[in-house]
Amino acid sequence: MPTSTTGNSSNFLQWPCLPARRFPQQRLPDGFTLVELLVVMVLLSLLTGFAVPKIRTALFTDQLKATARKLIGLVNETGQQARIEHQPYLLIFDPAARQFSVRAAGKKGEEAAPSIHPLSLPSDVQILDFSSVHGGKQDSGELTLMFSKKGYVDKTLIHLRDDSGRNMTLALSPFLGVSRLYDSYRTVEQDTFR
Repeated sequence: MPTSTTGNSSNFLQWPCLPARRFPQQRLPDGFTLVELLVVMVLLSLLTGFAVPKIRTALFTDQLKATARKLIGLVNETGQQARIEHQPYLLIFDPAARQFSVRAAGKKGEEAAPSIHPLSLPSDVQILDFSSVHGGKQDSGELTLMFSKKGYVDKTLIHLRDDSGRNMTLALSPFLGVSRLYDSYRTVEQDTFR
């Protein structure tokens, strides 16, 4: 029981002292050990070592995909040029020269705008044909593709093949330019994009 002291103006209760309650200290994590860090670094090095050569090979030696990407750029530039100048343009493939060129429709000898450079095909890539909904299939002679003065083109498939026999198809949408790139030979009926 608490005791009280009298006689002083400062009366207070005295409680027996209880021992201070100690909580066990929680140990904070020390982080990763050197061995764990080394294992992670070795695993990342191995993964990078296996992945980089395949990526480099795919990016720099696949002439078919590189040609398809360049052709996509040329198609987009041609559509933009037609819209800018508000006149029809032709994308022409000359099989003898193995080259794509662009010129304004109706102007035979004149070059296109200086910003559009011809695209030459590498020796191991060939253009098989142009297939369009309204123009049919063109597979011999000079192959042409007409862009309207608003930059629109008929739904067309451009088929490419490399020396190893791999095929690739560029599907051009009337209003969007290049809409699909397939790693196979597709026909107009097989292309489901409308």
